[in-house]
Formats: sequence, structure tokens, C-alpha cells
Amino acid sequence: MVDCRQTTSPDTCIGKMGSKPCKMNLEKMEEVYRKWEARANPAQQNSQTRMVWTPAEAGGMPISKQRRNDKFREDPPPERRRRRSGKLSHPPSLDLVPELARFKYTPPAFYDMTGGQRPFMGRCCANCTSGSREMLFTSDIPGMGFRNVLKFNKPRGGIIARYFPQIYLAYSEGVNYSYPSAGELAKEVLGSRRVHAAIHKGAISDSEGRAKEEFEYNKALQGHARRAGQVLGNMAASTSNVVLRITGWVLLKVLGMILFCVNVHQGQIEMLKRAAKEGVPLVIMPTHRSHLDYVLMSFILYIYGIRVPFVAAGDNLNIPVFGWVMRKLGAYFIKRKLDKEVGKKDHVYRALLHTYMEEVLRTNQNMEFFIEGGRSRSGKALAPKGGLLSVIVDAYYDGIISDAFLVPASVGYDKILDGDFTNEQMGRLKKKETFIGALKGIWGVFTSKFGQVRVDFAEPFSLKEYLDSAQMPSPLTSELSSHGIHRPHPHPVLKKTVSDHSLYGTDVVVEDQRQLVRGLGEHIVYDAVRVNSIMSTNLVSFLLMTKHRQGVEFSKLVEDAEWMKGEITARGRDVGFSGEMRAVVKHALALMGRNLVNTQSRQQRPDVVNETESQDAKKTRVTEKAKEGAEKEGEKQAGRDQMVVPNMALPEVFVLSYYSNTVISVFLLESVLANAVIAVANQEMHTLNPGQQNKVTLSKDRVLQKATELCDLLQFEFIFVPPCGCLYTALSDALDKLIISEIIQSEQDVSDGCSSQDSRWARRVASSSAWGIDDDKDDEDFGICTKEEQITVNSSPELLQKLFFFQSVLGPLIEGYWLTACNLVRLLDRDLPESEFSSLVSDYSQDRVAKGLAIYTESCAMDTLRNAWRLFQHWKVIDSYQDAEKIKLVHLKEPFRNEQKLGDFIDKIEAFRT
Repeated sequence: MVDCRQTTSPDTCIGKMGSKPCKMNLEKMEEVYRKWEARANPAQQNSQTRMVWTPAEAGGMPISKQRRNDKFREDPPPERRRRRSGKLSHPPSLDLVPELARFKYTPPAFYDMTGGQRPFMGRCCANCTSGSREMLFTSDIPGMGFRNVLKFNKPRGGIIARYFPQIYLAYSEGVNYSYPSAGELAKEVLGSRRVHAAIHKGAISDSEGRAKEEFEYNKALQGHARRAGQVLGNMAASTSNVVLRITGWVLLKVLGMILFCVNVHQGQIEMLKRAAKEGVPLVIMPTHRSHLDYVLMSFILYIYGIRVPFVAAGDNLNIPVFGWVMRKLGAYFIKRKLDKEVGKKDHVYRALLHTYMEEVLRTNQNMEFFIEGGRSRSGKALAPKGGLLSVIVDAYYDGIISDAFLVPASVGYDKILDGDFTNEQMGRLKKKETFIGALKGIWGVFTSKFGQVRVDFAEPFSLKEYLDSAQMPSPLTSELSSHGIHRPHPHPVLKKTVSDHSLYGTDVVVEDQRQLVRGLGEHIVYDAVRVNSIMSTNLVSFLLMTKHRQGVEFSKLVEDAEWMKGEITARGRDVGFSGEMRAVVKHALALMGRNLVNTQSRQQRPDVVNETESQDAKKTRVTEKAKEGAEKEGEKQAGRDQMVVPNMALPEVFVLSYYSNTVISVFLLESVLANAVIAVANQEMHTLNPGQQNKVTLSKDRVLQKATELCDLLQFEFIFVPPCGCLYTALSDALDKLIISEIIQSEQDVSDGCSSQDSRWARRVASSSAWGIDDDKDDEDFGICTKEEQITVNSSPELLQKLFFFQSVLGPLIEGYWLTACNLVRLLDRDLPESEFSSLVSDYSQDRVAKGLAIYTESCAMDTLRNAWRLFQHWKVIDSYQDAEKIKLVHLKEPFRNEQKLGDFIDKIEAFRT
């Protein structure tokens, strides 16, 4: 056998990275492979002239029977055993030799995950629900494509089908399922032991300490029993198949008038159908963006023949006409605040709601509720509310249901139908929904266009499997929140996180179950965010809010939008649009309108030519411009190019921020690390000259520590990792991605004698394969450097621009938290009512914007300011209490009543505001 090492040296086989790969002597390698094949299969050398001998010719059994026996015998033939075990009796085909050689010298692209196709989103967690991950998913699901549920092939037969296709579709697609009546459910609920116990408890509470206590008790008992019937009557749904079909027809007509399309991925729907056939309830939990979410989810399930769920809706929507229609579509109405008085639980109402949901599940009905509670005012996902989710968990533990499939979901809108939330973000009170207001809203909807809608469903996963394998969420702490005090804590830590809007309290469930529900809720929100598609308005707004706040040429915006689309899909997220990017950007700008984005012409100087530009380069540039399209060419000939300028004034900037915030989750951890790098570098970043030899060297551990502090600061804004994940590991992986993309460089590679290109190649191989790099000894043998203690900021102008781009993603939130922290000095002298403190912080922030002192106009959003003082209360920097007049006051806690201590705390937050 010819020895490859004797014929070709390593230098001639594998060229150095960065230079052109040197030629390999493929002829000699092919000769080696031919000899291997000849030794393994000598009988095949004359296969063209040799007759095939079969067992049938030798008097044995027929060949078909022989193959069948080989297939099902306990000891299959050697060749079959080798094939099943992945081992072949002969070496690979000669066609593989060039590929083997190419693998040697071609570093794989890290972000090339999509293979030119759209990524399929929504697979459930491989750690918590590995069984569910393989139960419903098959390899053909990602390729099933999309369907616009508003469009269909017009049927040919029948008068109704021919002339009234919407009516035909509404009646032919839907399935008449059996739904329990409101009366049947009411009988079971009012007769339950839980409701009777709650009525008894409420009567005792009302009559305790009064004269004629027994008489007062009986009177209160009758009052609570009567109220229970009234509450249940206002709450219960009354699903009607007739109304479902009529509403399906109306929605096909109406949605087609105001929307271009409503797209769903048919692979996601197929997994829903398979889960629905398992005989257990589906619990669909979408993020909440619009009142249309209620109807849209039920409409899509109805069109695909899946049982329409019972939907939890706020009682603010129980208004004349609309409330009746929603009730017939499966909505049951619940109060926003379950308790009438602060600190006093309404046991009767809680018991009624809990039992009603359990009875619905007992009849094997599907259920839907919004895991966030209310609609998001900022465009970001809200923290999960555990109340309704705890009922599902209790129903499983109590044996009411054997299992349930949980389905995270999301709805993406090009333009929200409900209007905007600018008044609330400015600190004004929310207007209550009324019948007249609903009519005005409907009129506004019919006089506008709202683009596209994309509905995504994550892969359903088993509640039973999750509860059997779930891990308790560990608390997120850092040096920033510990205030310099070392507080060791075991893993996992059980801590109380009671929500004022939660259905359950400390007297209902034990603490470990509370944390289990909390972790499940966070996992659902995390999955719902990752399945959310990025719409055209999201992408364009994000670019305008991060890269082009001062305005940008339209052609440059189109170029950046194409780049951004690639970055999004490379990270496993999909976009809710398709087509030529120039048309997509125009579509998004038209939907946002002149109030948000102003498109204007900028006079150019075509007679002025760059002195450094050569004549050949100038001719090439002119030729390329001539090919860009008639419309753009006309603008050029007129000496004008369109400028796109976003409106950064209050309150319109909040609308742009709303659309932009949807994209933050795509770049979240990279933005955290970019802010951490710049915060650690501090003043050294200002001395870094692009393209020169000076460099900023940082400790990798220090950067990761700073990134953890920033995650701690923004814990009420995002869910960085699921409960089964590790934040430090996720941050380390994200930092490695920045190193692979060369935004950050590894100093250790140079000191150990490894070229940076060799190191990047090794990391790319490790990150794109199943090979681990934990064995230091093996790494040394192969020359792969993995121990990185120091990192360096790349001074390349292009890569520095990317670093600052990632930093700007979280800039408005950081500034908002810093503004709130600065206002804590108002509490040094006296305690303030919560409403007054809220107004002072909002007014101060808006005043800074008006004076031009704020870096980011949207930093004064009330949603950000509220989350900031929620965090400070969680960190025990501030606290609240009620005075004698039951006014809620805010005060500083020790040791922050000291001006020096408070100043140090503010400085720690300001370190991120660079």
C-alpha cells in the first residue's frame, strides 16, 4: 500500500488558512482507494461480464422470499448488520475524496445554518421535553410551506360554492364539535366542594366579630351564594357552532378587506393536528399584542378543523354586542384584579374561576389564555403570569386530566389594529373600553390598511413530561444586586414571587410548586418569543432606531435591510415577508406613515467627483447604478436621492420603538456582551483609533461578570435563557460567536503561538459539529487553543461599527434605568406616594428629552421606568407601605438612605451608560 505521508508532505496537503489551498495529489489518493476497493471486493472487478448467481438457481428458495427472510430474521446478513451499524464493507466512493480534501482546508461558515432556505422555528426544548420533541415532528414538516388562510382555490361544483365561496369555505372547513353548555358547567361548578368551602370562608370573614354572629353568618352565606351564581353567569362561555360558522364567513370577508394575508406554516399546523388526536386537551398560550389575537387564533383552528378553545378574556371586553359574540366564540371573562380590596382575597371569585377552568378541562376541551396577562405596551414580551397556568398544573396533579399539550404561540403584525400605546407610555391613564369607542376603532380599521399577519405555533409538548423532568429556576444575582454583601445560596433556590394579578397565593400552593409554575411560565414565554417572526415594519424600524437615527438614504436602507434579514435568518429566526427587499422596505414605510417616518428628497451634487476615485472605478460605479431599476434611475437623473428620516420626537418615537423592540430578542445576548465589553473598557474605547495598531485588551472573566450584571439589571425586561439553561454558559457561547465573527479577538491565541485564522477555523469546526473541546490534552495534541484569558477589541472600522451597533440595541433601556436610579435621591429626605413618585420620574425623564440631554428619546417610556423601580424593589433598594389613610408610599431602605451609598449604587448602573 502506498503511504500518503511518503508521497506528500503536510505542507503540500493542507495549506495555511488565509492563503489559497495548495493542490493535493488526488490521483495518488484515488489509486490508494482503488487498491482498497479491489482488496475488499475482488469479485466485482469483472462485474460487467459475470453472471449473477442466485439461491433460486441452486435449488434454494426464490430470491424474493430469501430477501424477506433476510429482512426479518434475528441474525441479518453481515452486510445488513454493517449497514445498520453505520459501517460498510467497502471504503467510501472515490467521489468523496475531493470532499475530504476540501474539508481539510475549508473553514465552515458559522452562521450558515439555513442552507438557503427559511429556518423552521418552534421545536420544543430538547432538555425538558425530548420525548415530545420526537413524538409529533417528522422530517417532512419543515418543507410543508406556508398558507394564506384568507385565500383558497375557488370550488367548481354547486351554486353556493361558485358564487359564495366564503360561505362555502366557512361551512365546509369547520367541524361541528360538541361543546358543554353554560348551564351544564354552572351546575358542576356551583356544586363543587371548593366553591362551597370558599362561600363558607367568605361568610365567616364577613360576620366575624359582629353582634348576632350566627344570624349575620347565615345572611352573608346567602349573599355569597347568590353572588357566586351571578359571577359565574357573567364569566361563563357559551360556544355555538352556528356562530362559529357565521363568524368564520364574516372574518374571511372582513380580514380580506383590511389585511393582505394571514400566513401560517402548515408544518406547525400539522403538529397541532397530531397533538389534537392524542385525546388530551390542547392549552394554547400566545403572547398578547392585539384584541384581534382572541379571534384570530380561534379562526385559524376552526379553518383547519381543530376544536376551538375556551379563551380567557378580560372583562373589559364584555361590552354590548362584542361581548356576546366573543362568548359564543368560546370566550370566558375574568377580572383584571381578582380582589376587590388590596390585601383581602376574594376567595369566592378565585374558587369559581379555578373550578370553572377545571371543569372545562375535565370535558377534554381545549383552552387558550395569554401567558403575559395583558397586551404588551412596549412590543417586548412581558413576564409570565402564573395564575391560570397553575390551574392547568393543579388539574394534572389532582387527576382531572391525564396530560395536556402546551402550545406556545405568537402573532406578528405589520401594523397593530388597536392603535398605539403612546398615551400610556407618556404616563397617562389607560382609557376604558366602551361600545362607542369600539365602533370608532372599527371605523378606523376599515379606513386603513394593516399589511400582513403571521401566526406561529411552537411544537406542542407534554405537561406530564415537563413536570417529570423540570428544574427549578435559580435566582439571577450578581455583584450589582448583592450590594457588596456575600449571600451564598444553594441550587436551586426557592424564593417567593407573588404577583398581584396571580390566581394563586401563598395559602394555595406549596412553595416548590409555585417555583415549578414560574419556571414553566418562563419557558413558555421564552419559546413563544423564539417562534415569533420578524415582520417588515419590525425590521425597518429596528434599523432606523439603531443604525440610522439621523436618517439614511433609501438605497442604503434597502441594502442594510437585506443584510439584517440575513443576520436574522442565520440565527434561526424567520421573517414574515418575502420578495424584493426594495418593495418590502417601501411597503413597511407606507404602513408606518408620515407621522413616524418622513421620506424627503435630498439635493445632490452630481458634478462633484471624489478626487481619489479612478476613471475606471467611476465608470464601473456608473454602470452598476444604471442597472438598479427605472424608478431609482429616474431619481438619480434628477439629481435627487430619497432620504428616510425617522420621527424621534415624543410621543411618536414610542410607536417606532414598539415595532423595533420585537427584534431585540434576536441579538439579545450579543448586545449584552457588547455593552459589557464597552463598560469594562470604559475610557480606553475613546482612545481606540480605527485601523491603527493600538488595542484595548480586557479580561474575559471580567467581561462575562459584567455581562451577568447587565442581565441582572434587565431581568424584568427579558428572559435570557430558559429555566433549564445556564446563563453563564449562554454568555460564554455568545462571546465565542463574537470572537468567531472577529468583532472580538482572543489574545490567548497569539500568546500560545496559534494564528488567529487557525484558531477561528478550529472554533468554527467545533461549533458546527458535535466535537467537544473540553479535553485540554487532546486540544494540545491537535494544536487547538481553547484557554482564553484575555480578549481584544478589533480596531477594524467595520467591526467596530458592528460592536457599537450591538451596544445600541439595549441603550434606551439602560438609560431609562439610570434615569430612574437618579430620581431615588428624592427619597433621601422623605417618603413619597407611589403615584407622585411615578409622575416625578416621568416628568424628569421627559424634561431631559425636551432639553436635548437624553441620548435616546424613548428612554422615558413609562413601561421602562416602571420595570426599573420594580427591579429596585426586588433588590431591596426601595420598599413600599401603606400609611394610616391607606396611601401607598415609597421609601429608601438601609443602607441606601446614606447619600454616599446611594451614589455608589447609581454609579454602578451608569457604568453601562457609555
